[in-house]
Amino acid sequence: MPDIVITAEERQANENASQLRKNGWIPSVISSHGKTTNIKVNAKQMHDLFSHGISESMLIDVEYGGKKETAFIKDYQIHPVNDSLLHVDFFRITYGEKIRTNIPLVLVGKAAGIKEGGVLEIFLHELEIETFPRFLKPQLDIDISALKIGDTVFVADIELPPETKVLNEGNPIICQISVPARMTSEGYEETTAEEKKDTKD
Repeated sequence: MPDIVITAEERQANENASQLRKNGWIPSVISSHGKTTNIKVNAKQMHDLFSHGISESMLIDVEYGGKKETAFIKDYQIHPVNDSLLHVDFFRITYGEKIRTNIPLVLVGKAAGIKEGGVLEIFLHELEIETFPRFLKPQLDIDISALKIGDTVFVADIELPPETKVLNEGNPIICQISVPARMTSEGYEETTAEEKKDTKD
């Protein structure tokens, strides 16, 4: 179960959004399976949450009306000038049902190829996945410490949580350690990412 709990109240149709924000609330909705409930969530709690980074793969307990519902943030609106949070859309989850969401990819470690003069290139920062809520993680860590110059990491190379399906098309490149121009000019033989992909396919 999530460790994050947000305080909320059901929102009446005649409540003014601007006034809600002045009173410490953020207008929000929580929905799934065609059912949508208008709520207002505690602004301080939400700002604290956003200050530490937010993603669709983060499960949150929303408490309102004497009940607690688990959800993730599907969308949100930010003020274009002062960056304040204007509105939050929550997606209510049902344990036992798979959900589709995006999960951040985090590269861990310093690649051996970088120490040799290679350059880390990152092509993919998150994955679109389908999984059960119990297997959802805040992020997927990818250890790149063993990568050498010319090595490439594809989506198919990473370990996924149980019963998790990647929805991105094909087998995208996540990252690679490329050869610097000076090394190429010195005759370093590089196997390109596309050549490696052809081999894998």
